Amino acid sequence: MKTIKRMFIFVLCGYLIIGLIWIGKDIITHYLNINGLPILGYHGVVSDHDKKAYFNDYTYYMAKSDFEEQMAYLAKNNFYTLTMTEIEDYYNGNYKLPKNAVALTFDDGLLNFKTIVKPILKKYNLKATCFVIGHKTTITNNNNPSKYQYLRKKDLINDEYVEFYSHSYNLHHKKKYTKKIDTLNIEQINNDFSLNKNIVSDKYFAFPYGATNENIINVLKKNNVSLAFGYNQNRNMTINDDQYLLPRYLMFSEMPMFYFKWITQ
Repeated sequence: MKTIKRMFIFVLCGYLIIGLIWIGKDIITHYLNINGLPILGYHGVVSDHDKKAYFNDYTYYMAKSDFEEQMAYLAKNNFYTLTMTEIEDYYNGNYKLPKNAVALTFDDGLLNFKTIVKPILKKYNLKATCFVIGHKTTITNNNNPSKYQYLRKKDLINDEYVEFYSHSYNLHHKKKYTKKIDTLNIEQINNDFSLNKNIVSDKYFAFPYGATNENIINVLKKNNVSLAFGYNQNRNMTINDDQYLLPRYLMFSEMPMFYFKWITQ
């Protein structure tokens, strides 16, 4: 019995040490890039009812009340939300970041970007970019509130609050630990870019699952992509980053406000 107890304590201490090392790494990385630009990477925002009823265990869907609390904080503290053009100018050394600068991005092109996110952006006079999966704009939405619903092509109109760019046409697939984009050659990836051109601009691109591979860099250059964004690197972007793998913060449901304030400081 004593041996089992010691083993349990040993394993528990091991997990605690690993956790502390992980947290420490994130803190150090954050402060090493403190003068850069925090780019926040969201997915879906749903009503509090739908979050609890249908997406309670899905970390990528945030409750409307939590999202609005974050946006209200940005507005109250005079944050400036950058467009993609301003991010590109900053990266190229042609734009000085204003005080309290931040960028808001949303992946997948979900319908709730139009029905929930955009009205909140307008309410607080903030701007955001939505990276759209082109193929999803062509499929029929399921009216079941527990299912994913996507924007239509007619919804993809840039204005003073929102802008739309590519998240691939149909590369957003994953089987176990293998991402579709990692199984394709240059010609196949380039064909996906071609299919998306009549749907949404690929001047700026967000990688499916936030990852890149060797093949796609040549495709990005061939298609004159200016900037491409990764995911879950959880640090600020700086002008020293790879233009085709710019870091973003993973925004998750029930994120503590103290953490939100810390990453946007």
